[in-house]
Amino acid sequence: MTKYILIGGYSSKAKDGGKAFCEELVKGFTEPVKILICLFARPKDTWQDKFKEDNDFFTRHLANKKLEIVLAKADNFIEQVSWADAIYLRGGETERLAQALKESTDWTQQLTGKTLAGTSAGADIISKYYYDLDNPKIRQGLGILPIKVIVHYKSDYNSPNIDWTKAFQQLKDYKEDLPLVTLREGEFKVIQR
Repeated sequence: MTKYILIGGYSSKAKDGGKAFCEELVKGFTEPVKILICLFARPKDTWQDKFKEDNDFFTRHLANKKLEIVLAKADNFIEQVSWADAIYLRGGETERLAQALKESTDWTQQLTGKTLAGTSAGADIISKYYYDLDNPKIRQGLGILPIKVIVHYKSDYNSPNIDWTKAFQQLKDYKEDLPLVTLREGEFKVIQR
């Protein structure tokens, strides 16, 4: 069994600042909880700054927990996934993330008993189909979960270029009938499989 957490984007915009998400991420693991932060959706020259932001975010909200937080690297990603209790796919450019994850074949075989969380582009990539908000159209994720997803739902993301009602209907009607998950900023959904 794997726990998946899909986040609509910007966990810090949740009413509690992201605390409930952080607690869900580490729930059920013995300490120290091993968190792998994957920034493959971001330009490599930003990784250190974004890693520090995420590290501070998790340690602030989980101050009562012992954590080991590591930055994911492409050259040993499979080993890092195997090591981790929780893997956090941070948002950014979905296509950049897809390309990097496809190069690390079989990493999804390491997910049993773990938590895989994805925010924005991370949630997109976990799904089978998602609505691309940067270039409004439907795209295919990695299909780790058999769902359709729309992140940043009804926010001002790429406003005014997104017609949320149209995006929802197009994705709902696209190909096979799969559950459609809409996630607002800071909102998250837990799926166990």
